[in-house]
Amino acid sequence: MESSNKRNGAQLILSEDIYNGIAKILDELSANTRAETIVFCESNGYPVTYKGNVKNLDLPAISSLAANNFSATAQMASMIGEKGSFKFLFHEGKDKNIYLSNVGFSFVLMVIFDVSVALGIIRIYTKKSINDLVDLLKTAEEEDKQSKEFLDLEFKTLLGEELNRSLKI
Repeated sequence: MESSNKRNGAQLILSEDIYNGIAKILDELSANTRAETIVFCESNGYPVTYKGNVKNLDLPAISSLAANNFSATAQMASMIGEKGSFKFLFHEGKDKNIYLSNVGFSFVLMVIFDVSVALGIIRIYTKKSINDLVDLLKTAEEEDKQSKEFLDLEFKTLLGEELNRSLKI
C-alpha cells in the first residue's frame, strides 16, 4: 500500500517497504503498551495506517481531529512564545485516554488506551516508536530524493534525444 504526504509542497511517497516498516513499529508499540488503537496519520488528517480496534471508530474523522488538534495547539504555542509546536498532547477521559505525538511535523501518531494503563508506559514506548518512525521516514525521503533525481536525469536524457531527432529533419 502506498501513501503520500506533502512536505513544503513536495509529495513524499511511502513505498510498500516503508509502509510495512511503519506497521511493524505500530505492532511493537501496541504489544508494549496494550493500547486499544494506534493511528498513524498525515498532518493533514489522512490516516495512513492503524493497529487495533477501529470497529466503533470513525477513523478519517478522528485522524482529522487529531491533526487539527496539533494545528490549534501549534498556534497556542506560538502565542505563548514557544518555538514550533508542542510535541505531545494528552487527553484524559473517564474510561479512555488519547496520547498524540507529532512525528517529524508531517505525521501524527495517536495512541488510544484504557485509563488502567499507566501514562508513563505510553510515553516511554511512544517516544521510542517516534524515534524509529522518524528514522524510517528519513529513509523514505532519501529513497524519494534518489528516485526523483534518477527520473529527472532520465527525462533530461530522453528530452535531449527527442530534440536531437526533431532537429535532424
